[in-house]
Amino acid sequence: MQGAAAWGSKPERFRVIPMEEGMTLRNLLVRRLRGLDRDQAANLVKAGGVYVNRLRVRLPMVRMAPGERVTVYRRALEVRALAVNDLSIVYRDPSFMVLDKRSGVPVAPTRSSARGTLTEALIEMLKAEGVERPYVGVLHRLDRGASGLVILTTRGAANASFHRQFLTHEIRRTYRVLVSGEPPEAVRCDAPLLLLQTGGVKIASAGEPSAKPARTRFRRVGVRTHGGQVRVLVEAEIETGRTHQIRAHAAHLGFPVVGDRRYGATSSAARPAVPSDLSAERGLCLHAWRLGFAHPHTGEALELESPLPRWAEPESD
Repeated sequence: MQGAAAWGSKPERFRVIPMEEGMTLRNLLVRRLRGLDRDQAANLVKAGGVYVNRLRVRLPMVRMAPGERVTVYRRALEVRALAVNDLSIVYRDPSFMVLDKRSGVPVAPTRSSARGTLTEALIEMLKAEGVERPYVGVLHRLDRGASGLVILTTRGAANASFHRQFLTHEIRRTYRVLVSGEPPEAVRCDAPLLLLQTGGVKIASAGEPSAKPARTRFRRVGVRTHGGQVRVLVEAEIETGRTHQIRAHAAHLGFPVVGDRRYGATSSAARPAVPSDLSAERGLCLHAWRLGFAHPHTGEALELESPLPRWAEPESD
């Protein structure tokens, strides 16, 4: 099998021609894509790396029609499924769960793959428990390279309460973040963010109509030697939950997150142009540490914590 490095991150695209009418998607991929056998083609579809007319298709034997547009991300073949045993459940209720995500694992399907995610592993766990047609709802995201607490619903009845709590900022989210530079003892950032079509965000200019408000509070809590250099450890609390909010705000204030390949560069020109779902921020020092919210059905106040990674603990004097 060819490696992901050889294939690259760009998708391959083509249209079904009249002579390919009725051909299965699996066989079509074998015909059109060099170096792909029937087993690999079927696995690629099952991994969520193939779209037909912008719709992700995971059935290898679906029949094709002339004119349909096919988009293929071969990198999906390199993604391994997340084992059910690798799920770390911090809190479980019949209608939702709080999981402790490890760094490098996506919460939900990415553009290039539906495999290896928390949602897929949770669905497999529910199936193994006898749940028919299990449902998993994603309420908020946590960057692939980040670690820590994330809420997933397993019954739609819990969604309304959680959405209201997110909207009214009643859900309290506290992160431990290791940064470069010299952050002040305490600072708040209200810079609005603009979502980019290529993935990620940027600090919006005044008056940009598509900009979204974003508020992050940072508090310095200590130092930590990391990679042979002394870095500063901060706590970040967010009122809004925008894409890459903490990372973008920290970089904007002059203390980028350690391990951040997207926003850690000193200028936008120096940042790698990498799609958001393929950035693979290995070693991103951002951990969702504490999570506080009201139980969606009983109203009970819940305060949950994730064990701190070693890098997130201040060094003793």
